[in-house]
Amino acid sequence: MPAGNPAAFFSTFLNNLWKGLTKLQTKVSIVMPVYNGGSLMQQMLDSLCRQTFEDFELIVVDDGSTDDTALDLARYAEKEPRLRPFTVPNGGPARARNFGIGKAEGEYLYLCDADDLPEPNLLESLVREMDKGAELAACGFIQERELDGKAVSSDAFTAESVSCQNHGEFLKALPDLMGKQLMYVNWNKMYRMDIIRRENIAFIEKYASCEDRLFNLAYFPFVEKFTFLPDVLFHYYLRGSSLTSKFLPSKYESLECFDRTLNGLYENGGALTDEVRAVNARIFIKGTVACLISLRQPSCKLTGTEKKAFIRKMLQSRSLENALSHLSGGVQFKAIRLVLKTGSVSLAGLLGWAADFAGRRLPGLLHKLKRRS
Repeated sequence: MPAGNPAAFFSTFLNNLWKGLTKLQTKVSIVMPVYNGGSLMQQMLDSLCRQTFEDFELIVVDDGSTDDTALDLARYAEKEPRLRPFTVPNGGPARARNFGIGKAEGEYLYLCDADDLPEPNLLESLVREMDKGAELAACGFIQERELDGKAVSSDAFTAESVSCQNHGEFLKALPDLMGKQLMYVNWNKMYRMDIIRRENIAFIEKYASCEDRLFNLAYFPFVEKFTFLPDVLFHYYLRGSSLTSKFLPSKYESLECFDRTLNGLYENGGALTDEVRAVNARIFIKGTVACLISLRQPSCKLTGTEKKAFIRKMLQSRSLENALSHLSGGVQFKAIRLVLKTGSVSLAGLLGWAADFAGRRLPGLLHKLKRRS
């Protein structure tokens, strides 16, 4: 105690105690990576800060932006005390998310991107379910497609309400939700930070694709109580001149990792039935077609010979062989199976061309086909 000044000592002590208690009481940590955020980041920040649920910290990780993102965040933080901006060397969104999670002090974790938009009651709805004891809560979302700044389509992804009370029930509900594309992403979910800390769950930084799916699969084994809300509470935007996948060298490798991990999740839980294998096969085949499409994008700098070698390696994949052996479904899956079973690099390349053409000229048709589980 400072000599002769007990009042100052106790004032400092109480102030520090209050700060500590305030940190412990933070309910939600929002972690959002951003690179050259611009006006879309500003809209996202405004949307998050207008949430009906207010007890959160907003951790925004500037991933080495080359524009005024860092300055914009600093200015925003001056008027919004819940914003905690950080700047790191450019290393990709997975590394930025891991950095942000390392700084998180909340009870729950919510992950999002800087160019989407949540409904005002998103956090409130998910927190309500987490406070009932859930390890995981999820909701429906809308996929907004824009081409040259104009809306192309708006499609809702949702399902009936789901409430699971143990891990077996969760595994039983998972295939249907997976087939409806509701369990891949992070931004329609809320997680418990104590599980993430205890199990050292993190994004795999070497992958620029499927990293959100793999994060979820690392978390799913520890889910007992789970709630899915049919409410559509998030808007995910696909923007740009192309509505198809861009080329990433590790895309197919990450898809194979996802497939092995997903099947392993069910197998470890004694839930890998023929029906589940069929659902997983359709998911993998959709991803395979997306990889074939990506070879036709401007972002793919491979030569013709290198593209053929890439396709040949895909066709030799054990995951593909396994998926084709369990694949079932409509006419489109039968046609894809017939092409890929030939092992022909030329036919597989033609499949990628046809799917790319459909995505550009008939995006609504391709979207319907992709949504079929």
